[in-house]
Amino acid sequence: MSDLAVWKRVRRSDRAVAPFAGAVSALVGVVLLCLAIGVIGDPATREEENAAQELALQVFGCWLLGGAALYAVLGMFRALLGHLAALLITPLALIVALLVLTA
Repeated sequence: MSDLAVWKRVRRSDRAVAPFAGAVSALVGVVLLCLAIGVIGDPATREEENAAQELALQVFGCWLLGGAALYAVLGMFRALLGHLAALLITPLALIVALLVLTA
């Protein structure tokens, strides 16, 4: 199979991959947000809380940039948009929901 055939196959699979890319990115974003705010891991000290926040931020940044670079290089623009939207909108929606529930 030539490189051009592989490239065309990857580009055609963009429509099928996009919903999964968005769903996985949304799940990762929610888990990392829960880690950052202390829901996962239950930090006992301020140092543990800071370490959890730093870890969540590093993983979030790597996941965001790595996924964006991968989908852009592969030419999967629907998956790229789904990935970015899920990672940026889902945590914001969760924060708003938590603020509404606590008010």
